[in-house]
Amino acid sequence: MTAAPSTTHHASSTEAVDYEPFLVGGEPIGEVHWIRNGGAEGTTLAVGLWRSEPRRFPYPFTADETIHALDGVVDIELADGSVVTLKAGDIASFVKGTESTWTVREPFRKLFVVSGR
Repeated sequence: MTAAPSTTHHASSTEAVDYEPFLVGGEPIGEVHWIRNGGAEGTTLAVGLWRSEPRRFPYPFTADETIHALDGVVDIELADGSVVTLKAGDIASFVKGTESTWTVREPFRKLFVVSGR
């Protein structure tokens, strides 16, 4: 099933195959499959699947983001030096403004929800 937006809902599948490059600061840091990109009345809301092969990159959380790890392993190093490791089945949530560096240790795939005002 591919993304099927309508006026009342958006749908997709974790088995989606239509991904596009995901850029941060003009640099590709994986691929994204958008389920929804835009909230009602101008609010920030993005939902999608993201995947990456092993790599390391800085990632600033520009909005609140909740992650459900679907496959693989990633270490998310925070500015204070602590590390959040996510593997399949784990869920984590980060606040807007959090600075991080990601080290994808195994091919990683996540479902994400980005939100804010």
